Amino acid sequence: MSTPPTRSGAFAALVGGVATAAWYATPDLIPSRTARGWAKAAIMVASLTASAPDLRAARVAFRDLREEVHPAEAWRALPPTSKAALAGVGSTALAASVAGVVAGERWAFRRGQARAAAGKRWPHAGPALVYGALASALWLIPPPGAPGTTGGDHPTG
Repeated sequence: MSTPPTRSGAFAALVGGVATAAWYATPDLIPSRTARGWAKAAIMVASLTASAPDLRAARVAFRDLREEVHPAEAWRALPPTSKAALAGVGSTALAASVAGVVAGERWAFRRGQARAAAGKRWPHAGPALVYGALASALWLIPPPGAPGTTGGDHPTG
């Protein structure tokens, strides 16, 4: 079974950048906190919908890798102390990631509020454009081992 073709990197970069800019600009555009929440939910749905072909391709690639590696067998072969340590590291990494995202979101909002208090026009939208440009740039960075890059199992690496 062949995998569906993914969208171009430029399209993903555009969608990611626009979604990021819209996400962070919502306080300037929508005064109601509840309405902002719904708008952000819509932005998330639109972003995930646009990413669906890439997500499908990643799922197929992960399934193929899982068939080669057999993580369940590797997990069963580990001693209980190693399983506990891995579970602890994974839980800590997840908690740190969530805390980092929450801290970043709060920082961006508070920074925008401080700019508003200082009399800046469109205090959230200005930085949101920068965040969107950064998100687009990150989308355009090729993954490790991609053709034309160094590293990984690729022949040029």
